[in-house]
Amino acid sequence: MPMSPPTLISTDNNNSPLGVPAFRVETTQGNEDLPKVLDDAHRALSSLTGASFTRTQSAIDQTSLNLQSTLHHLSEVSKNLNRSNATLASLLTQIHNAQERGAELLITVSGEAPEHPVVSKKSGQIYERRLIVKYIEDNGKDPVTGEDLSEEDLLDIKSSPSTVKPRPPTMTSIPSILSVLQNEWDSIMLETFTMKQQYQQVRQELSHALYQHDAACRVIARLMKERDAAREALANVQAHIGTKAPVEDVNMTEAGSGLSTEIREKLEATTAVLSKTRKRKANVTAEAVQTYSQRKAIGALHAARSPGITALSLDAKNGLILTGGNDKNAMIFNQEEGNAIATLKGHSKKITRVAWNGKSEENDTALTASADHTVKIWTSSGEGKTPYTCAHTISSHTAEVTGLAVHPTKDYIATASLDSTWAFHDIATGETLLTARHDDFSSGYTSAAFHPDGLLLGTGTSDGVVKIWDVRTTDAVASFEGHTGAVKTITFSENGYLMAAAGEDNVVSIWNLRTLEVVQKLQVADGGAINALAWDQSGTYLAVGGTDIRIFKVKTWQELAVLTDNTAEISSLEFGPLGDYLVAGGLDRSLRVFGIAE
Repeated sequence: MPMSPPTLISTDNNNSPLGVPAFRVETTQGNEDLPKVLDDAHRALSSLTGASFTRTQSAIDQTSLNLQSTLHHLSEVSKNLNRSNATLASLLTQIHNAQERGAELLITVSGEAPEHPVVSKKSGQIYERRLIVKYIEDNGKDPVTGEDLSEEDLLDIKSSPSTVKPRPPTMTSIPSILSVLQNEWDSIMLETFTMKQQYQQVRQELSHALYQHDAACRVIARLMKERDAAREALANVQAHIGTKAPVEDVNMTEAGSGLSTEIREKLEATTAVLSKTRKRKANVTAEAVQTYSQRKAIGALHAARSPGITALSLDAKNGLILTGGNDKNAMIFNQEEGNAIATLKGHSKKITRVAWNGKSEENDTALTASADHTVKIWTSSGEGKTPYTCAHTISSHTAEVTGLAVHPTKDYIATASLDSTWAFHDIATGETLLTARHDDFSSGYTSAAFHPDGLLLGTGTSDGVVKIWDVRTTDAVASFEGHTGAVKTITFSENGYLMAAAGEDNVVSIWNLRTLEVVQKLQVADGGAINALAWDQSGTYLAVGGTDIRIFKVKTWQELAVLTDNTAEISSLEFGPLGDYLVAGGLDRSLRVFGIAE
């Protein structure tokens, strides 16, 4: 029995996700016409599927258009926000400018913008009316300048825009509290301003009182210093009267008469002996001198109130160094033990020159010259560290003693002074054997040194001249010129052929005593100061001290060493007996020992 053709039945199910209707095929008859029926069903299904896809694509396109519209709307909103930000920045700028303009009306006392600004006719200052009126009622003066001020001297200022006064707040509100705090702040600022003015006045009065106190302290210190000097001078006079036997004046031998025959013969005999032995060879080579360096430094010598070592003398046999200082004292220092064994007190002014007698093997006699016009001879009792005592005080000069030299006989000394005299003294007795004064000279002597043969005395003058005297007759035998200013120091080489002198012009002049000509002039770098000169005992090396220490070799004048360990100017120098070390004293209160490398 043949089957009925299949029937395509639409379910019309609205639950389809894409809105496409669902179909089912029902067969009521046999399957003879089944291929045809399937073909028709396929065509119908294709038609329906294409329509659904078309509707779906349309929905997607509509959604895309909606999204684009939304993005465009967001872009417009962003632009509006940017314009709002720019407007806000402009408003902030205008507010800042308005604040700056308003700051110009800040009142002088409280620092706030005034509600009723007024200006003073006298000072030109701007104030808040209520504050300045209250201040005028209490004080009657301008708070800034202190001038008399009345309410009639105030002018109202028309400000634009005018400051709007807030409504009177109640005492229970926040504005009320702020108003009370503002009033308290104004009062505190006014009181602070007044206190600052009073503080400045008190500070000025205190400064004036401190200045008066400082001036009084200086006057008291000066008076105490003068009192101490007067006491020391009185003590010196009393000691001098008690120790000096003769009451009559010391014999003053005028220039030309000279020394006695006995003393002359003694000097000439010493010269004959020394002339045979004074030509010595150097014990140290130039290469060794080039290795000079600081071996030892002893600081804090002499008082710090008037600091500085002004002179030194070396006793190499006993290992002692005699120093003089600005503190009016002399000190004896033991090199080996590293300490001071004696302090020599008695001068009333600074020590200018010191020297050892050099005659005794131990407990040698010390000599000191001072700006107090005197020379003192100090002896030791010979009991080890027993302090030295003043045996004699020589007072033959009337001005500062600037030169002190020990004669090669070790029995006599020569002194030179700014009073334009030089003198010859006996060490053992303290007696002045002669005082040489020349009518054609009045500028004063500034240094002195004996020639190695002992018959000639060299003196430097304050007008830059070096004069050579015959000690026996006190006659001038030579004169060397060339310095500007005073001659600070002179020294003779041990062989007696050369003389070195340094002046205030900071130049060292070397003269040949046989030809009486300058053979060399030395200066230190950068125009440094020169205060001291020292030959070694062979006359081969010359040390120059001042800003630093420099050692030169004679004849070639080669600079062998530069020593810069000192912290202040060098004032005195002396070589050791073999030339292997050098002792220096300076204004830094230090003794320094330099030597060749070991």
